[in-house]
Amino acid sequence: MLNAERKEAIKRKILVEQTVLIQDLCSEFKTSPVTIRKDLDALEKEGVLKRVHGGGILNKTIEMDLSISEKEKIHLKEKERIAKFAESLIKDGDVIILDSGFTAIHIARRLKFRKGLKIITNGLNVANELVGSNNELILTGGVFNLYTFGLSGGFAENVFNHTVADKLFLGVDGVDFDKGLTAANYEEAKLNQVMIKSASETILIADSSKFGKKAIGYIGKLKDVNMIITDKNISSKYLGKLKKLKVKFKIV
Repeated sequence: MLNAERKEAIKRKILVEQTVLIQDLCSEFKTSPVTIRKDLDALEKEGVLKRVHGGGILNKTIEMDLSISEKEKIHLKEKERIAKFAESLIKDGDVIILDSGFTAIHIARRLKFRKGLKIITNGLNVANELVGSNNELILTGGVFNLYTFGLSGGFAENVFNHTVADKLFLGVDGVDFDKGLTAANYEEAKLNQVMIKSASETILIADSSKFGKKAIGYIGKLKDVNMIITDKNISSKYLGKLKKLKVKFKIV
């Protein structure tokens, strides 16, 4: 990989994951710590990130310009494992809610081969995966967000205010043990709050990269969810915190 290509790949990685570690980048790009440090220094000069000990953190003032398809590739294997377990929790005849997150897309792909479910979603990307399935698909309507492919606002909220669902599979941008669950968009965070109220059971689907992060829109507290599904790459620090919670969790 050329230097410019590697630097661009690191830039796109930090735009999504918000933090990067030198040791992880060395392993991924098969290069030395010295080379990675030079890449991070160059990206800091460009204003993309701020250098910290052992890596870099996203400069929050830059615009996130990844395409939907690029975002979906981040932590792909982890999302697939989470989706596989999530699908196993869904019973025939269930009324379920899927948000517009990328893990929800993987759940939808699995549900396409099920039948008899009622699936409500605010995600155009999620709905697209379910076209042609033998399930009842309900799309909320609302204001379209180009970056998430999600619908939000009063139209979408009204659907959930008149919904009684069995399970909500909720994806978030941040899981913080003090600040709670957060989203990068105020309107979608507000919609998530309404989703939680309409579901008998809320299942948090969050890969390990979401833990310890905060976004601007407050959704709710960790105690508001009934179960957490995350992947085996979660740090021992956050795993210890999960064990202290009075919430069921599954590591996949």
